[in-house]
Amino acid sequence: MNKKWILAVILVLMLSGTALVLAVKAQERVGAVATKVIKVDRGMSALDRKCIECHQDTSPSIVLDWKNSMHGRSGITCSDCHRANRGEPDAFQCSGLKGTDLLITALPSPKDCSRCHPAEARQFSVSDHAAGYDSVVKLRSMSIEWEGKGSDTPEVTGCIQCHGSKVSFVKGRPSGSHYPQEGIGRVIPDGSKGNCGSCHTRHRFSLVEARMAETCGSCHIGPDHPQIEIWQESNHGKRYQAERHAWNWESAPDAWEPGDYSAPTCAVCHMSGIGRLSTTHDISQRLSWEAEKPLSVKTSNWEAKRREMQSVCLNCHSPAWVNGFYAQYDGAIALYNEQYYKPAKAMIDDLYANNLITRDNPWDDEIEIVLYHLWHHEGRRARMGTAMMGQDYAHWHGFFELAQDLDKMKKEYGRIKREGKPVKKGKPGKGGY
Repeated sequence: MNKKWILAVILVLMLSGTALVLAVKAQERVGAVATKVIKVDRGMSALDRKCIECHQDTSPSIVLDWKNSMHGRSGITCSDCHRANRGEPDAFQCSGLKGTDLLITALPSPKDCSRCHPAEARQFSVSDHAAGYDSVVKLRSMSIEWEGKGSDTPEVTGCIQCHGSKVSFVKGRPSGSHYPQEGIGRVIPDGSKGNCGSCHTRHRFSLVEARMAETCGSCHIGPDHPQIEIWQESNHGKRYQAERHAWNWESAPDAWEPGDYSAPTCAVCHMSGIGRLSTTHDISQRLSWEAEKPLSVKTSNWEAKRREMQSVCLNCHSPAWVNGFYAQYDGAIALYNEQYYKPAKAMIDDLYANNLITRDNPWDDEIEIVLYHLWHHEGRRARMGTAMMGQDYAHWHGFFELAQDLDKMKKEYGRIKREGKPVKKGKPGKGGY
C-alpha cells in the first residue's frame, strides 16, 4: 500500500513538473497558441523548412492551418505561393531570407494563385467580386466627406473590408491606412484584382468554408444587401439550419450534388457544378437581373444566364414551379422599376433641372437621402427578398417601406416646388453617386 502511494506521489510531481515547463515555454512567446513542434520534411527545400521553423515560433497558428490544409497535404509550400520577382513593388526579403535569391510577397494575388488555378482566376477576374473596389470609389462622397467629415476611417473600417481597395507598399511591405484588409476586390500592384482569401481564409484555404452560407454572409448582410438574412428565412435556410451537420461538405467541386446536401447554400446556386453545369468562380454567371443597381436592368446574355440558374432549380423543383417563381421575380422587378424608382428619379431630375437642389453633394438635401434609401436599401430588399424567397424582406422590409419612401419624396418634392428651397441635412461637399 505504501509503495502505491509513493508511486502515485512521484507521478503527480512528474506531471506537475511537465505542466510547469510547458507553461513557462508558452509564456516565453507573447500570444503563443501552441507549444508542439511541427517538423515537415517531405520533398521540401531547405528554405521552405526554414520558413516553417521560423513561423512555428513567431506565428504558430499559420503553420498549423497550413499543415491541416489541402496545400499542406499536397506538398504546396510557402515559396510556391509567396515567391515574388525582383523589382515588383510588393517584393521583399525577411530576415530569414537574407543572403538568398528568394524574394517574397506578403499578399499573394489572384495572379499568383493562377499558377495552379488558372480557370478559377480567369472566371473570378470577370466577376462582380473582382470589381468590388469600384463601389468604394463611387461612394467616397458618403464614406469620407459625409460620414468621415474628411477622414477615411469609415471607408477603412467598413467599406474596404468587404469591397477591397488599393494596397500601398513601402520597401515591399504593405502599409498605409488601407492595410490590413481582406476585401474581395483588393487591387494589387501586379495588376490583378481580388482576394481569394476572402472566401478561402488563410492559411487553411478551405473548400468547406467557402461552401458555407455564413462565409458569404460575412459581407452580404445588413440593411442594403441582407442576402444572408433573406436566405435564412427561406425554406432553403430552414433546411440548412436543421440538417447541415449531416451534409457532406467534402465532395470534389464537380461531384458536389444533391444528396450531399438537401437544400442549396449560396455556393450551390451561384458556383457549383450541379447537374450538367460546370463550376464557376464568376458569381454573376447565372444572374439574369442586375438587381443591386438603382434601376434594375437585364444582364448581358441574360437568357443564357437564366437558363443556367433555372437548371440549378430544376434539380429539386418542377418546371411549373421554376417558371412560376421567375414570373414572380420579374413582376417584383417591374413593380420596383416602374412604380417606385422611375417616378422617384423623375422628381429628383426635375429639381436638378430647375436648380432647386444641387448635384454636387447627394447628402445635403433630405429628398436626395430618401432616394438613396429607396433604391439602395428598401429597393434592394424588395428585389433580393423576392429573388431568394424571403417573404418578410420582400414585403415588410421591402415594398412596404418603399411605399413610405415614395410618399416622403412626393411631399418634399411638392414643398420644394412651392417654396423653392430644400431641407438641408448637412454641410455641402463634392462628388456624388
